[in-house]
Amino acid sequence: MDNERALRDLGLTKYEASAYATLLKEGITGAQDLSRRSDIPVGKIYEVLSNLNNMGLVEFQRSRPRKYKAVKPKIALNNLYNKKEEDTKNELDDFKLKVAELETRFSDISQPEHTELQFWSTLIGEEDIIKNIKNMLEETEKEILHVKPAKLKKILEKEKCIDPKTFIPTVIDEFIKAAEKGIKIRTIIPEELFLTALKDKIEQVDDLSLRSIIKKNIDVKILDCEYDFILIDEYITHIPIPDPLSPKKVFGELKVYDKEYAGKLKDKFEELWAKGQRIDMSS
Repeated sequence: MDNERALRDLGLTKYEASAYATLLKEGITGAQDLSRRSDIPVGKIYEVLSNLNNMGLVEFQRSRPRKYKAVKPKIALNNLYNKKEEDTKNELDDFKLKVAELETRFSDISQPEHTELQFWSTLIGEEDIIKNIKNMLEETEKEILHVKPAKLKKILEKEKCIDPKTFIPTVIDEFIKAAEKGIKIRTIIPEELFLTALKDKIEQVDDLSLRSIIKKNIDVKILDCEYDFILIDEYITHIPIPDPLSPKKVFGELKVYDKEYAGKLKDKFEELWAKGQRIDMSS
């Protein structure tokens, strides 16, 4: 890849890349000479040099006519990076303000109640499942009921279908965020899967009053069972989909909006909850 192409990959235009590369080779040059040597039209050369100066790639001498000099590449590229970083930050700040404004507008819209209807969507692969965990907890208003089967520990450790180093911390982080917001979480897990990591994460919360709220809103019971589902506010259900080619592996997840079906799962959860061994989260 030639130097001009590399500069264009960093965001410079064709003329800007040509002008800087030419100045590096030619040294101190006037605008007219640079226009001829770099094949940049005279009508464009001053605009190009002004842009390069704003990016920190070119210096100029206030003489008649003006003389231009390329900033040393190490300094110039660092200037370019810093400007890109600043521009990106400004763009993100502006984007954040627009998002907040739009959220306020949308919050005023009265949405129809769909809990009596049936609707489902499918999530495929670890990336979708992890993303959905975050979206799921944002969607929750009151309660999460969470059941994981006894075989999960073996699947995570041996089958490697989902990376536990990514999956478990993500689940724990999102549960804690939900608990901070006052959402009630009841989880049934096999043996002590998640438990040590969950307790450690809670103890890392410096604010003692916030830590107390989290512990109050997360209730854990230990039970070996074969059930695997998450129930949100008694009408949204998340059900894992096994891989047909390897049934022990998770292929994806089914998200179901169905209040009647969710009601049946709620009954099953309460049945399992009654059998579980409660864990004291304060110990």
